[in-house]
Amino acid sequence: MNRNQNHFRALLMLSFSLFVFGCSLSALAQRGAKEFPVNLLFSKDDVPRILENTQRPLFQEYWGSLLKADFEKDQNYLREAFIYALTGDKKRGQNARRAMLEMLKRKRWDYFLEDNKHTLGFLRAGRNTAWMSLGYDWCYDLFSPAEREQILSQIAEKGCVPLYRALYGFRYPETVKHWGFDPEADIPYEVPDMSRWPIILGHNNFRAVISGGFALGMFTIWDRDERVEEWYEMLLDSYDWFVDLLMPDGSYDEGVAYCNYAMTYLIYMMEAFERKNDINLFDGANFIGMMEYSLAMYMPHLLSPRSSVNFGDADKSLNSAVGFWVARHSRDGLSQYIAENYHQDHDIFSLVYYDPTVKPVPPVEKKLFKKLDLDWIITRTGFDIDDLVVAMRSGPPMNHEHADRNSILLKAYREVLLADPLRPTYDPNSPGWLLRTGLGHNTVLIDGKSHQYHLGEEGTNASDAWAKIVRYGRRPGYDFWASDATQAYQLVNDDVKTVTRTALVFHEIPAVIVLDKIEKYETASRFTARWQVENRDQAGKAIVSDDNFTIFRPNARFYAVYAGAPGITLKTDFLPLPEEIGTYPFVDAVTETDGIEFFSIMVGTPLRNQETEPEIVINNEANVWNIDLSKNGTKFELRILDLGALPEFELINNEFIEE
Repeated sequence: MNRNQNHFRALLMLSFSLFVFGCSLSALAQRGAKEFPVNLLFSKDDVPRILENTQRPLFQEYWGSLLKADFEKDQNYLREAFIYALTGDKKRGQNARRAMLEMLKRKRWDYFLEDNKHTLGFLRAGRNTAWMSLGYDWCYDLFSPAEREQILSQIAEKGCVPLYRALYGFRYPETVKHWGFDPEADIPYEVPDMSRWPIILGHNNFRAVISGGFALGMFTIWDRDERVEEWYEMLLDSYDWFVDLLMPDGSYDEGVAYCNYAMTYLIYMMEAFERKNDINLFDGANFIGMMEYSLAMYMPHLLSPRSSVNFGDADKSLNSAVGFWVARHSRDGLSQYIAENYHQDHDIFSLVYYDPTVKPVPPVEKKLFKKLDLDWIITRTGFDIDDLVVAMRSGPPMNHEHADRNSILLKAYREVLLADPLRPTYDPNSPGWLLRTGLGHNTVLIDGKSHQYHLGEEGTNASDAWAKIVRYGRRPGYDFWASDATQAYQLVNDDVKTVTRTALVFHEIPAVIVLDKIEKYETASRFTARWQVENRDQAGKAIVSDDNFTIFRPNARFYAVYAGAPGITLKTDFLPLPEEIGTYPFVDAVTETDGIEFFSIMVGTPLRNQETEPEIVINNEANVWNIDLSKNGTKFELRILDLGALPEFELINNEFIEE
């Protein structure tokens, strides 16, 4: 259903549903509190089914953790209200009631202002409005009539109005009169320039969080506010804008963690529209594809067993609630399997959305090779913590990104062996901002500089740097791809002619071969390829010896041999950061002389601790390079021709695969 059809059908429903909803509240008053007043995301009739889910082996541990949680420590009143709704535990309900009454005392539900006086509803207001609306629905009978009235009034004025103001600014950025922080709020960092925030925030996860909280708030006050018709149309428009941010294959550019954040709230909106107005928005985007995207990005390791490939600021994978919701609506067995087996971080709505009648179906292909519409590439040997995962970040700029075009990550044998920094600071004035730049990633440097990135003037927004996958495929025994990041480097140095990186991944060995090619027009430069060590637990290190280096982790290591033209020197060092930020070792492969052309070959292999390093020999004659690798008597030979911006390659012999 397209945008106009969605709006037409929805607006037809609006006048009728306003009448029906008012009647339902009158009926509720006659029946007492036997039912929830709004039935936002589930009704009393759903409670037995949800309670049954709490006793399933899949959820028993999680449900137990909810019951054991200390409200005085975390003040999570949504959890308390949820438990009360399911069990009738008055202590839990009173915890929620007490916290909600405290919320009423707050001057604002968010810390952003327009024109230095009008509250803007962003992430904080989206959450607060959602929680207050759900708390009202689930704990209705615990509030006095006066308290109910006050809650509804504040949901409207502190929740819906600021959230509508934000969406209006997204739609009409030319009308915005200065967005900024509330001077009374304690904000740990500055954003010097918010002038483009109506455009920037309208194209990221903010929109989904705002829309989800706003939708729950709107339906909670549905029969008592004449503004709901205007809000209703704005919400449907916002939904259409957000789902357009999802690529046709379901991938999302801010990464899986931010996709999870966005989807949690977008599902609130979609569920509310379907439950209250019979408007089914599920087919507005490829949500089944989104689950396949999350599977492709899945990268569990010891330091983060629920991790995904952490391009940019993202790290964690989806919560199971998202997968169960997709499976429930589509009857898609793969989504069910992913949520049951790979996305085992539950939230309370995992219990609500889980449908045990959907049969889980495991992935057909373990050696998954995926090029996302984002121009991100991931290949793997499987989905277990020991399996190999190799990923490259190509593609366009995105919110929450780093300077990481053509950066490669590698995980194997439970360890991240080629690392990307995990969620560096958002504060551009902190020394830790360095971790967001190319100096903190597995990229190439020209005269010590990476490609274009910003200085945080507008926050953690997108830069102007692009890369693109120019070839990719699967041949017998290996996957390959090549990415062109020339434009990204030309923004810093207009003498740059080409910057490409080609990767070949051999699953059976396993091994990765990385070919870097840089050309300049006139001015000679010093070229570097940098490789980062995972060391957040202070257990990583690197050593170099002649033409090879080894990155060590407690359970595995990465051994690599380098060759190139001009000649290459290997060295180790640490990023120049204060000790309190962390210790970040890396390996640099640096040209021995300056030149206008650089070609390098890295042949690397992940190894278990007890494994012997393979014999790797790289020879060349003019522009033809031969790689010979021998491991436990099994041999492999590859020929590479350095004849242009992209090297060509052919497999001469590979005894690691059967004919």
